[in-house]
Amino acid sequence: MEAGSASVRARFGWRLWALVPVLLLTVAVAAVSLSGDRFAELIGGNPPPADEFDIRRVEFEPGEIRILVRNPQPDDLTIANVNVDDAIVPFTVDGPTTLGRLRSSTIVISFDWVEDDPITVGVTSSSGVQTVTEIAAAVETPEPSLDSFFGYALIGLLVGVVPVALGLLWLPALRQASAAWLAAFMAFTAGLLTFLGVEALSEALQLQALLPAALGGAGLVLLGVALSFLGMTALAGMLGRGSGATGFALALLVAIGIGVHNLGEGLAIGTSFAVGELQLGTFLIIGFMIHNVTEGLGIAAPLAKTRSTVLALAGLALVAGAPTILGTWIGGYTKSDVLGALFFGIAAGAAFQVVVEVSRYVARQAPGGLRSGYAIGGFLAGVVAMYATGILAG
Repeated sequence: MEAGSASVRARFGWRLWALVPVLLLTVAVAAVSLSGDRFAELIGGNPPPADEFDIRRVEFEPGEIRILVRNPQPDDLTIANVNVDDAIVPFTVDGPTTLGRLRSSTIVISFDWVEDDPITVGVTSSSGVQTVTEIAAAVETPEPSLDSFFGYALIGLLVGVVPVALGLLWLPALRQASAAWLAAFMAFTAGLLTFLGVEALSEALQLQALLPAALGGAGLVLLGVALSFLGMTALAGMLGRGSGATGFALALLVAIGIGVHNLGEGLAIGTSFAVGELQLGTFLIIGFMIHNVTEGLGIAAPLAKTRSTVLALAGLALVAGAPTILGTWIGGYTKSDVLGALFFGIAAGAAFQVVVEVSRYVARQAPGGLRSGYAIGGFLAGVVAMYATGILAG
């Protein structure tokens, strides 16, 4: 009986000791927080905050301008006055005039702006610091409607699903390829996914740099990368039964990785239309359509030595392309930069994990493994192809 009690105490004892560092850290953090600026004063003076607002979005409606502002500072900020083209204008605020940390309000200005003319808006805090943003051309902001809902869906279909489906038409040609050339095409898949992963990571870091540090900074991006990488690793383990994904399972993983990335592409397109950058949005549609055809080839390569039905191929095209539709809806109807940084981080993690799976496949199946000239050349060709077509989308 005493031996059993000792065993129970031992089991719970190490758990209690595991909490000790956490409790001590909590006490230390609380002590630093309560000390205020005393630690900074030991080193030097504590500079005052910039007192600048963060202008998140400027929307144009007939006879009206709406400015969404956020307070990125640790102290409260009060909206004192608003300028349009260097002239102080009357305004109302949809929300509080004094904003706490990370709080937002919408400034409403009655103003007869001129279509396609450049315009400058500025918001001044009670301390006299002005935040200015310039709009190259004033364009009426599209309002949510049934037409716009289907319009965004059509754009996502053309950018995501159609190009991937066209790329899958290379499958009959891949079935005739030799083992060495098939290894090159599999390495091509790894190259394009590596490019997409690096591109998504770059986009995520650029977006998080625009966010207040309190919203997570690079940690938000790392969270997205870790969640998707580990999630895709678990999925690959289930699909490959521990021995590595092949055939349709590997093609599905590639399609998922591409699909998460295409969600970010849809986000960029939807946002450009939502803020009135119609020419940019149209240019992105054409560029991404060309860019995404090669993604279909990447999905088709793992299927070269397996039998696939038309229904299965259609399903893969939807997995890779349909997230673009969701991305256009999110970008067109929401105003969250946090989601953008998180989604691109998730896309990067998913792409990198699928690169690992494709590399394992090439190492097992390709003549000469990863060191063969076909594998190395295919990888480089994938990077070059995505870079060349990406220029059209950039």
